[in-house]
Amino acid sequence: MPRSPRARCALIALALAACSTPSSELDGGDLMGVFDHKDASVDAASEAGAKDAGRIKDASAPPPSAPAPSATPRAPTEGSCVAAEGLPDTEIKRTLGRPACRSSDVLEWKDANGAPRYACVVSPPGVETRAPLPLVVYFHAEDEDPSGVDKRTGLRKLAARFDMTGDPAHTGFIVLAPQGRRLRAGKAGNAFDDDYTGEDNVDLATVDHFVAALDARNLVDKRRVYALGSRKGGHMAATYAMMRADRVAAFATYGADAPRASWTCPGPPPPALFVYRACDQIAPCDSVERWIRAREAISAETLGLRLGAANGEEPSCALNKKCTAIVGTANHHRWPKGREEDIMRFLARHTLTVRQ
Repeated sequence: MPRSPRARCALIALALAACSTPSSELDGGDLMGVFDHKDASVDAASEAGAKDAGRIKDASAPPPSAPAPSATPRAPTEGSCVAAEGLPDTEIKRTLGRPACRSSDVLEWKDANGAPRYACVVSPPGVETRAPLPLVVYFHAEDEDPSGVDKRTGLRKLAARFDMTGDPAHTGFIVLAPQGRRLRAGKAGNAFDDDYTGEDNVDLATVDHFVAALDARNLVDKRRVYALGSRKGGHMAATYAMMRADRVAAFATYGADAPRASWTCPGPPPPALFVYRACDQIAPCDSVERWIRAREAISAETLGLRLGAANGEEPSCALNKKCTAIVGTANHHRWPKGREEDIMRFLARHTLTVRQ
């Protein structure tokens, strides 16, 4: 029997009670509870919420060796679900060379414009002899390059030991970190062209090429491909996930509001986790939460994890008069190091029903 919109909303995972915007009705202390459930299936989350009246006890997050959360499989979305908008950004200000990613494989390619492209690959030891592993495509922020995986995040350590599948043969995951371009106009720093949503987007094609290169080596579990982006890289992570909804199971962003890409298919876009600051001058808290509400309106599974200046949850967006330009800019640039396990637990809850 078809469910009513209210019933579907109630079944959206991750304790967004009644699909409310985080700053309106949901206490920030409840957000972390969704990551504390070892079985984070939709039914388990609903049952826990009913028993505990929406309040989750303040418990320590499980260690990376804890059992993987139950995954929610999703059928891949066929066809294009993002309308072509904008114009390609092709004028290169400076050609970027090979990134200095320590203890990583570096993939090389030339895109359709003839520009050299690179990506760093962080993988667990002995990956070539392992069963195919989950893949996280990490889009760096505009003032970084792929080496930001090590300089800013704790993803390398997690990649070696985090259990995303519950299968000992699949412990760990691979991080693919493509490098952006230094464009002359329209973008700052090392950017990805997320404002152009045509299928001939060279950044989109570059990521496709590098993912295919890893898949050709039998390294990628195609059911578990994810996108993750920091700040402006979050726009590209969301864009890539929506434009490749037949390949990406879920995505997560930090410090990013909605990208230009808009979803056009009848069904919902891939599940998403948005990690953001209560005080952020670049990606304002209320702007991120408008994106959350827009996704909820089309029944897209969405979780907002709102943080303070450090890494603790905040119950609401900061008041404008308390969020100064200096503080809000500093917060925006502060990657939430130490919360990567929360991100990976969310992503691990989602898989695609595709053939291997």
